[in-house]
Amino acid sequence: MKKNKLFVVAIIAFSTVLLGLAFGLSTIKTVVAVRRPVNFPVPFQQDPALTVEGITLGQKLFDDVSLSKNGKLACASCHNQTDAYSSAGIKINEGIDPKISGTRNTPALMNLQWKHSYFRDGRETKLQNTAINAFTSPAEMGETMDNVVKKLNQNPIYRQHFKTIFGIDTIKAKDLTGAIEQYLLSLVSANSRYDQLVVKQKDTFSQDEKEGLLLFKEKCASCHATDLFSDESLRNIGTAAANDPVKKFKVPGLRNVEVSGPYLHDGRFNTLEEVLSFYASGVKKAPGLDPLMQQHGQTGIPLTAAEQKKIILFLKTLTDHAFINKTTLQ
Repeated sequence: MKKNKLFVVAIIAFSTVLLGLAFGLSTIKTVVAVRRPVNFPVPFQQDPALTVEGITLGQKLFDDVSLSKNGKLACASCHNQTDAYSSAGIKINEGIDPKISGTRNTPALMNLQWKHSYFRDGRETKLQNTAINAFTSPAEMGETMDNVVKKLNQNPIYRQHFKTIFGIDTIKAKDLTGAIEQYLLSLVSANSRYDQLVVKQKDTFSQDEKEGLLLFKEKCASCHATDLFSDESLRNIGTAAANDPVKKFKVPGLRNVEVSGPYLHDGRFNTLEEVLSFYASGVKKAPGLDPLMQQHGQTGIPLTAAEQKKIILFLKTLTDHAFINKTTLQ
């Protein structure tokens, strides 16, 4: 009898150890670093600690339509991976209410740790806060943050995820936006043919593409600077509507620009050809026009038709097929 009791106690003790190990293993998080390509400048923003589990949860939240007011729209509904997390072919995305229209084209999402500010007008300086706009804007997901957080806390699966990954029992707005921020920071694009040329010295450029690169450096790189192809500035290039209080817009990065049109802050141009034609002959003199758009006694950027074609050929070398088709975290 005594032996039986000792055996039972041993079994209970062993089971307790196993449960403890299982719980411990379930809370172990795999830390990852944001990939920092060697041809990129120093990141502007310090990233939070990223984990595989945090990134995966962030993606789940990014893809979840239930977090919108009508349960039909997610962040990923407008930011599609195959379009470099933009909405190819769509001038202005429709939100939950077709009667309420936005005014800005959906920007592509990548290399966000190197950005100084966010949105087309650069009004937000913290990446974590950008999700709040998407959740609460009447022209987008149309929900309140209180309701979004309530939905998460009523969902046992989400509660378990947040408990395991972040060690919290009650989910708050900052926990939601922090998880999405982890996912967004994992979106690093730096494996285009251009990168293979400058990093690996693997030259697959045609002669026209090489000439396009030289023309780009001469004509465009004042604003589209570094290998991120943006100096992160706000500039007036004469495209703001008369009734738009915002006249300056962020210089967009040009990586994956081939797959992320329409272009400009309002999506007015469907093709790269239209964009280059605008710079060559469509810029009009106006108050506040950026000095770079009015040099040598003329507006815009002097470009012949042949030069425009070569620059476009170069821009297409910035497409990162591994990024837009990826199935792994980075």
